[in-house]
Amino acid sequence: MVIVGIPTFGNQGLKEVMNQRFGRCSSFTFVTIENNEIVEVKSVANDAQGAMGGAGIAAAQVIGNNGATEVIVGNLGPNAMNSLSALNLKIYQSQGGSLTVKELIDLRLSDKLPVLTASNVGAHAGMGGGRGAGMGGGGGRRRQ
Repeated sequence: MVIVGIPTFGNQGLKEVMNQRFGRCSSFTFVTIENNEIVEVKSVANDAQGAMGGAGIAAAQVIGNNGATEVIVGNLGPNAMNSLSALNLKIYQSQGGSLTVKELIDLRLSDKLPVLTASNVGAHAGMGGGRGAGMGGGGGRRRQ
């Protein structure tokens, strides 16, 4: 038996579209496969999506807590990669685009997904990114 975790946007099961963002996805869809047949599909909310930091690590805990043995991901940072690797999961790289869970599972069953062995995006510096508008009121007069 294999349980595949996939980051998704909602809870439409096999019709749901994969979210390329791992730690900040809205939900995870878990697909249980036995003898190359889908036997169960369930969606679980990703409580880590709004975390101030460490969303990838917390999301990996959601994956582990739901018994996944494999994941299919789009973008994966180094902290999430380390956390998933510590769970001894097989990590597959999606082929991008707006693929559904069913399409990804079909690719996985036909061995058409590459295995991901390292993070494919850089570390995040936390939310915000330092592009704030500033707090000044700008009400002063220009000097001549």
